[in-house]
Amino acid sequence: MMAETYDVIIVGGGPAGITAAIYTRRKLLKTLLISKDIGGQILLTGYLENYPGFVERSGIALADVFERQIKELGTEILVGEVKRVKRVGDRFKVISSEGEFLARVLIVTGGSSYKKLNVPGEEEFFGRGVSTCATCDAPLARNRVVAVVGGGNAALQGVELLAKYASKVYAIHRRERFRADEILVERVRGMPNVEPVLNSEVKEVRGEKKVEGVLIKDVKTGEVKELMAERVFIEVGREIKLDYIKHLVRINKIGQVIVDREQRTSCRGIFAAGDITDLKYGQAIIAAGDGAVAALSAYDYLMEKGR
Repeated sequence: MMAETYDVIIVGGGPAGITAAIYTRRKLLKTLLISKDIGGQILLTGYLENYPGFVERSGIALADVFERQIKELGTEILVGEVKRVKRVGDRFKVISSEGEFLARVLIVTGGSSYKKLNVPGEEEFFGRGVSTCATCDAPLARNRVVAVVGGGNAALQGVELLAKYASKVYAIHRRERFRADEILVERVRGMPNVEPVLNSEVKEVRGEKKVEGVLIKDVKTGEVKELMAERVFIEVGREIKLDYIKHLVRINKIGQVIVDREQRTSCRGIFAAGDITDLKYGQAIIAAGDGAVAALSAYDYLMEKGR
């Protein structure tokens, strides 16, 4: 049985994938979107106030709007996971958990997720005091005591931002020194309401109906103690899983797809957008913009080929 052919197959249902689908359908391209969910990391955002034109402030509510919009435009949606992509002549065979499909063009946006601590209380309080995006949720820290977990640039940038809102910020890192750029470390250390907590691992997020503190363990002495905090920001990096496509496109040293300004990858006919690419800022609105660019570039590519 022949696999069904689409003009465009989009992998991933976050802001980048959704926007790409909007633009490909407006160009009347036959489009299939394959994703495990609609919304991506937006679904994990309990309070959203930096997405233009959207004032309900719920990530889940925005995901509902996403789904309605692409369905109204005639996008086919397949709930599933892409296992492998193969090049077959001038087309791409997409092998998914729900079947195989052919595409003239591929737009890859899925495969990134925030790393977690995997400690008790983390899942229970996610979206209710536990966050993975200081940039998104910093206003919720106003006049509160908060904790940031992580030692890289993203973590300390989060600390720097949160210090403008919070009464106190604990900067928790499991090593003796922060891994962030020295100039950033110096700025953070000079902030009067920031307290570095080094050589320490978070063992539990505690609370009853809301976050009330974190249990930490000193990795050198073994001492365990509790820090009182009303919000916890986990900034320990992203996990990018692109096994299904990395044999076809260039990947940088941290696993992101390398793209140019038109969202083109090193493989003709494959475009990429969102957190899986080597973009600087992991924000929903930026991912959406890149998704639009990827879709328009994909359309131009198809027109050049005579579709």
